[in-house]
Amino acid sequence: MVARFHALTKPQVVSAMPRNILLMTATIAPLPGIPLLARTDPKLRLQDYQAALAFYVRLLGNCFDAIIFAENSNSDVSPLAAAITANSYAAKVEFVSFYGLDYPPAYGRGYGEFRLVDYAIENSKLLSVDDVIWKVTGRYIVENIKSLVQSRPAAADLYCNMRNYPDRLCDLYLMAWTRSGYESAIKGIYPKLRNDVIPNRLTIEEFSFRNLIDPLLGTMNVVPRFKVAPVVHGVRGWNNTPYSRPWSFKIMARQLAHKLLPSLWI
Repeated sequence: MVARFHALTKPQVVSAMPRNILLMTATIAPLPGIPLLARTDPKLRLQDYQAALAFYVRLLGNCFDAIIFAENSNSDVSPLAAAITANSYAAKVEFVSFYGLDYPPAYGRGYGEFRLVDYAIENSKLLSVDDVIWKVTGRYIVENIKSLVQSRPAAADLYCNMRNYPDRLCDLYLMAWTRSGYESAIKGIYPKLRNDVIPNRLTIEEFSFRNLIDPLLGTMNVVPRFKVAPVVHGVRGWNNTPYSRPWSFKIMARQLAHKLLPSLWI
């Protein structure tokens, strides 16, 4: 069964400036047995999504032009819609909910999330070809996301954050792409992000994504480092611990590296 709540149903007029659309990915009731996932309680996850959506809705009109909330466990998203009805921009939020967890848990979270991305882009009623999509893992609040949006290089088809230390990977909780970037780098990538892609070995989707994008650096406009270090608030899914706060050593070190040592990808 597919359930959709579309606040915007009229065709969108393409403007001279590309719109910034936030795509929040969500799984309220995850598959049992997903590797490296400790935050599995649907009630807690729903609370996480409610808090994040309330934060991002406040940025409509001065950061984002619309929000797509995409959920892939076919859970009831009406509480999320009801919670934002008082906001004057609530009509610019589109909810897409369907069941997209019909795969073995061993495939992992990256497989499910980017499969959801494809579904959301294919089924959204509000997207236009000129939009810039900002994909965020829907439980996380990126507190300085407005600065990230404002500092995105205009020519970037894929804007992401790669790191070399302590591990060589690409952060997947936040990235942005144009239609061209999506078609070249994101669309249909999810089977290659499976955690079991190598027999008898657990692979991590952030590592796999980095390996897939690196060869594209010379063939398309990939900007592999954010101009601003993200400040993330929320609870990590893999170990149920709070994400770093603005004053944490890790965040401060990354902010200093961005300014003083931009070649140090940490």
